[in-house]
Amino acid sequence: MMNLEKFKQANFEQRTATLPVPTLAAFFDINEKPELTVRGLTGFEVARARERVTQNTAISELIEKIVGTKASTKIEGLQQALGLSEDVPNDLVYRIAICEFGVSSVDLEQEDCVKLANTCPETFYQLTSRILELTGMGQVPPGESNASGTTSE
Repeated sequence: MMNLEKFKQANFEQRTATLPVPTLAAFFDINEKPELTVRGLTGFEVARARERVTQNTAISELIEKIVGTKASTKIEGLQQALGLSEDVPNDLVYRIAICEFGVSSVDLEQEDCVKLANTCPETFYQLTSRILELTGMGQVPPGESNASGTTSE
């Protein structure tokens, strides 16, 4: 049987991993390794990422109802910049949010994650896949090593 009291008292740590990102090497200082650190997400962050998918599917209809078709082309441009529109696959919308919340070595905003997905799709998918893997493993319980470590390409 699970020792619930022990679980309640436990201090968990974020599970992290460092991944090489050679495609982004030009954006690191000369003496710096081109790598990013990612972490597993919390339940709250996973829920926020899933909400973005829901928002993505409803946003175009809402905009048309509010502003009509004349202004919708300007708003569609804004949506594309944010990676949100009915033309953007839900998986990509979800992963953009995952990237935004899970890359911990640099503070990426939603627009940065959209640009990363567009310009370096393999790197983007490697980062988000690792974040999802770490999330699935849960946080590190007391006494266990954060064996996630560095991942090589």
